[in-house]
Amino acid sequence: MSIPTITPPTDRGYSVPNIFVTTEWLAEHIADPNVRVVDTDVPEEYNKSHIPTSVNPIDHYYKTSLEVRTHIQEPEQFAQTMSDLGIDNETTVVGYNRYGGVYSFRLMWALHYYGHTNMKILDGGLEKWEAEGRETTTLPFSASGTAGTFTPKSNADIFASRDRVLSSLEDSSIVLLDVRSDDEWTGANKRGGPRGGRIPGAVHIEWTNFMTKGEIPVLRTAIEIRKLLSDAGVTPDKNVITY
Repeated sequence: MSIPTITPPTDRGYSVPNIFVTTEWLAEHIADPNVRVVDTDVPEEYNKSHIPTSVNPIDHYYKTSLEVRTHIQEPEQFAQTMSDLGIDNETTVVGYNRYGGVYSFRLMWALHYYGHTNMKILDGGLEKWEAEGRETTTLPFSASGTAGTFTPKSNADIFASRDRVLSSLEDSSIVLLDVRSDDEWTGANKRGGPRGGRIPGAVHIEWTNFMTKGEIPVLRTAIEIRKLLSDAGVTPDKNVITY
């Protein structure tokens, strides 16, 4: 795989560029005992190839079980999940995946929801790591028993309840942003649910549109993202609820 010219995260105009780390940074800190690398993809992908010392969650949706798919894990269960991954209150978490950063950002949201904000995203993901000829492995890595205490502290400010969403439907200061796939938006794909479609009044930008194209997708620049959002009516004066 050739390596395209990629603008560093610090030069893309983000208001919070430090949520990203580069492959160079990770290579320098991969052996740091306070850094836990998490391959946030499905186990089938992890088993094919992954970054050494990276761990892989049983369920990258962090739901209550593999059968009950509605809610994020309760605090005690989430704390155990993090402990099994080798993550405690002091851990710097670095997430990566393939085909864009959707699963890594999902872990970031889950950690932020439970009060752990010390997480980074590997810019360029596994694609960039492999394109640079860096080491990968197929051997699983277990960090269970290596972590101290993970203390979950729910942050309700980043969560929109059903009642909050319902009350926002007639509120012009709030915009609902649906980032699912096109066929989920139209209702063609119900994802196993009883009904398809979307919340009335929502706007739609599939999450892939926030990523660059090509063999090594990264998050687009701030200018590009602001225009993409603005064109859909998601402007800085709005409160945004995503789903």
